[in-house]
Amino acid sequence: MKSEEFATALNTLLSGVNRVICAIANSSLFLLPFYILLVSCSERQETMLYDTADSTGIDTTLLRVAVMPAMNCLPVYYAERSGLADSLGLGMQVLRYQAQMDIDTAIINGHADIAYTDLIRLHRLSEKATISAFASCNETLSLISLKTKRVKRFNQMKEQMIAISRLSATDYWCDRLLDETRVSYDDIYRPQINDVRLRAEMVRQGLIDAAMMGEPFATWMMMLGHKCLFQSKGKQPLLYAWAACGSATQEQQRAFRHLLDSAIVRMSDESQADILRDILKHDYQLPPALSDTFELQPLKQPSDIRESDMKAAEEWLKRKGDKTINK
Repeated sequence: MKSEEFATALNTLLSGVNRVICAIANSSLFLLPFYILLVSCSERQETMLYDTADSTGIDTTLLRVAVMPAMNCLPVYYAERSGLADSLGLGMQVLRYQAQMDIDTAIINGHADIAYTDLIRLHRLSEKATISAFASCNETLSLISLKTKRVKRFNQMKEQMIAISRLSATDYWCDRLLDETRVSYDDIYRPQINDVRLRAEMVRQGLIDAAMMGEPFATWMMMLGHKCLFQSKGKQPLLYAWAACGSATQEQQRAFRHLLDSAIVRMSDESQADILRDILKHDYQLPPALSDTFELQPLKQPSDIRESDMKAAEEWLKRKGDKTINK
């Protein structure tokens, strides 16, 4: 069996197992520790696939762009689906992942030319690969708490669980909240759930007290009645970014930024709504009913990387005392 066929088969199996466990755990929170263990093992297994698979199916003559279900990746999905990339003469292959950890692995293995990441992950990745940020993204993160919890403020979350991705922007903002509210780090348990959609699904199923998540998943959870205790919107630093790997030229980076700018402008046209809804339904895996009614907020065009944002990420990592990758 070819490596890509094996990967597809295993991912399908893991997805099925996750759905079964979700259904069982929905009736008994007693199984939550076992669910988290399964998720952790599944994510490690997915990462191993990227580690061991060869480059079959990856066209090195195209600009290979690694994305995940995040709002600032939507222009890339749109540019591919609408034919914008072809009309601009940019040959592009979109590499779809569900978690930053998987994108990290693709970067290390040389499978991506441009990748969506955050400055914390990028700083750690630079020890393993040639990579540099070239465009900053204004990505909003929200802390979503279960609607059944009697919690209105973050300082009421003692002895509760918040799902994050370790040593990433989600971890950074959780630390900021702990520091600003003077809640002890020991009072909050932070299980690592890397898959962004799975994080939202665990909140929906009532399997976790809260989760740090981006759009469109935060809005989905709020539409279901779950509570937003915090948003990073309008706050500094800006941690999310597009990064170029060693194989991406300056010309390709400029062409990619032009693609993003063009896509963001075209996406604001009401005539493109059907394409965007289709992307949210199939690539972001939002429920069809939600995809059809979801109102997208205007995206800001990427800006130049600021030294202050890079410094904030590096200083936070130093305080965490971590200088390794995939620990």
